[in-house]
Amino acid sequence: MAEVFTKPSSQLVIQTAFLGDLILSIPLFKQIKSRYPHGQLILVCKAGLGDYFLKEKIVDQVFEIKKNDRGSYQKIIDSLNQLNVDHLFCVHRSVRSQLFSYQIKAKNKIAFKSFLGRFIFNDLIEFKTSWPEALRQLYILSSTNAKIASALNQQDWSYLNRPDASGHLPPIPATLQASDLGQVNNGSSKKIAIFPGSVWATKKWTEDGFAKTANYFSEHGYQVFLMGGPDEKDICLRIQMQSPQCQVLAGSLSIADSVHFIKTCALVVANDSAPTHMAACQDIPVVSIFGPTVLRMGFRPWSSKAIIVENNNLDCRPCGKHGHQKCPLGHHHCMKQIAASTVIDAGLQLINSNNLSH
Repeated sequence: MAEVFTKPSSQLVIQTAFLGDLILSIPLFKQIKSRYPHGQLILVCKAGLGDYFLKEKIVDQVFEIKKNDRGSYQKIIDSLNQLNVDHLFCVHRSVRSQLFSYQIKAKNKIAFKSFLGRFIFNDLIEFKTSWPEALRQLYILSSTNAKIASALNQQDWSYLNRPDASGHLPPIPATLQASDLGQVNNGSSKKIAIFPGSVWATKKWTEDGFAKTANYFSEHGYQVFLMGGPDEKDICLRIQMQSPQCQVLAGSLSIADSVHFIKTCALVVANDSAPTHMAACQDIPVVSIFGPTVLRMGFRPWSSKAIIVENNNLDCRPCGKHGHQKCPLGHHHCMKQIAASTVIDAGLQLINSNNLSH
């Protein structure tokens, strides 16, 4: 009798959101790998975002989708349908991601509750609107992992989105960390990374504020690096004109290389954008500046070494889920009224606290 070979089972996660959201999926990826250690963990994400997750062995295989490219979608569907997919977890809640999931063969398909989802998925999980995004994503495992379900159902995790008066966020429970604590010891580092960019114009703090912050730390013995993607090189060069001691790295490093560079830093200063989460996932102290967005949306840095700087004296916040390319009221007070001294003080608090812990 001929020997029958079966394909190893795979776990598939569909997360085609922006990079920051994808980084907040790391606790989910770690739990899946722990739960299913003998199969492959496959990620479907936006084009250009998968390299870091492969290099760090957070996932085993990546398929990158080019949005608005039907051929890209079909090619990936054909490839996935050659595999033995045990569980499909559709973390991204868009209609497009749900329809994409419909075309993939999998024994079990799991997503967050939606009207369309009733016709596509085996299990639909409640989307915990008030919880931090990292835990909302983890909760998608609640139908397949009784341990996770029990741990997460113990309390309302919305308290993790509420900072104290100084902007310090409640600490992350050790069992739910994204980082491997202890792998980075940067207490003696004299490097600071500043990321002044964002996909959304209103999520950017002022260039003057970033320049003053850079000047302060440069004058106090730190090497300051202005970082970001190729589209953010211009803003970094303008800030460098006001702070000539800084070095511009924007556009010269890949996402994976940027993450590795951040590991060598004492502090990251960024807007509510992906670099905040790049620092947080490695337990690097981060000052995150929030403008049009607010913490109750769930996108806090998933780290206990974070301070949020924001203007709490405005009733127009939040003005949208992501922010806008232009302030709807024309004044942009949410960012313009944040002083550089506030950001500097927050950075010093984090550096001093981190030095003491080492």
